[in-house]
Amino acid sequence: MASMQPSSAATPGAMTMSGTSWIPDSSQPMRAHTWQANAWTLSAHGAASLSYDEQRTKRGGRQFGLIDGEMLMASRPMGSGHLELRAMTSLEQSVIGGSGYPELLQTGGTYRHAVIHDRQHPHAGVMELAALVDQPIVAGAALFLYAGLVGEPSAGPVAYMHRPSAEFDPAAPIGHHWQDASHGSFGVVTAGLHTRTLQLEASTFNAREADETHPVVDFRDAKLDSYSGRVSWAPASRLVVSSWWAYLSSHERLDTTTRMHRYGASVMTSHPLGGGRLLSTTVIWGMNLHHHSGASHLVLHGGPDASPHHHSSSMLAEANVSVHGNTQVFARAERVQKSGEELGFLGGDLTESYDIRVISAGAARRMTTFSAIDVLLGARGAVNFVPASLLATYGTRTPVGFFLYLQLRPSVASAHGMAAH
Repeated sequence: MASMQPSSAATPGAMTMSGTSWIPDSSQPMRAHTWQANAWTLSAHGAASLSYDEQRTKRGGRQFGLIDGEMLMASRPMGSGHLELRAMTSLEQSVIGGSGYPELLQTGGTYRHAVIHDRQHPHAGVMELAALVDQPIVAGAALFLYAGLVGEPSAGPVAYMHRPSAEFDPAAPIGHHWQDASHGSFGVVTAGLHTRTLQLEASTFNAREADETHPVVDFRDAKLDSYSGRVSWAPASRLVVSSWWAYLSSHERLDTTTRMHRYGASVMTSHPLGGGRLLSTTVIWGMNLHHHSGASHLVLHGGPDASPHHHSSSMLAEANVSVHGNTQVFARAERVQKSGEELGFLGGDLTESYDIRVISAGAARRMTTFSAIDVLLGARGAVNFVPASLLATYGTRTPVGFFLYLQLRPSVASAHGMAAH
């Protein structure tokens, strides 16, 4: 979520979004309801999409559900610096259950002691519970500390639900677990330094994933034994370039001996088009390098002489453009390498990599406003492309899916919401 602190000479030219990640300064103000309580600035924002989701083929499904995130923030000066408290919640676990919503070729997370495939796992009931302290040290530079019981480490791009280029698209990218899946870590501490154009940061965090038996928070075996670092550069108000590295320890609940390195980079742009309209784009590359234990090595690789490591990469390009103020048009293209294990296969070489691709597009139009809440009606369709080796699994090489949704979000653009650090 975006920081509420007003800009100053010591704050960056970009804007803080989810966790401590940056988006271009030219992005439109966050829609939020904001109040002043003495020295505190309070803000409430978020979005909820009531959806009908239909994914074709025998690996798909149909579901009426809810995709949501509610955010509360409290911000105030602290000496010459700034303090910000954040909380983010979701009702997805309660409404759609622990297996999440249908989405072809999506992977990641566990349900009933098995990997989730062709579905997007629900978010935990608490998605963020964190504090951010920012302290200027010299003209044009500041130190910051971010700490949370639940929060986002410096690993990955801006989380997809917070990106301006994906703001009106309710579905998660199928490369989510190659890019920004650590955004709801149960324990994180990040320290960093920023100037107006450059930010350097490092985190220690708990990478262990939750499951359906712990729908709100999951601190089982929680340890700050994973690490990450990220550099972000904002050479102009319309551009942010970021790159990151992370080491994830015991992140998989089904095999806690597995380790992983994650690498990636992103480019975000924001282009005002006049009349309050905006074109937002994001391009992301992400790679996972898995390290297996001796036991899982034999199961996954089928032989003691095979390499205990395998890597896979992802690419994403997405955009959102305002049309005549009330209509938003969005599109996304992805290419991801996924293994048989990730796709839920039960036999053979589970590390065999499959090259899968998705093209999706949609639009959302504001239908009405009541009590400062915009009501939007939206639709999203996706065409998936799988290799010939998966024809029998999906029954077609071009499985399709679509969402119809009614989205609620604040209609008020806060003067404070989306300010830099």
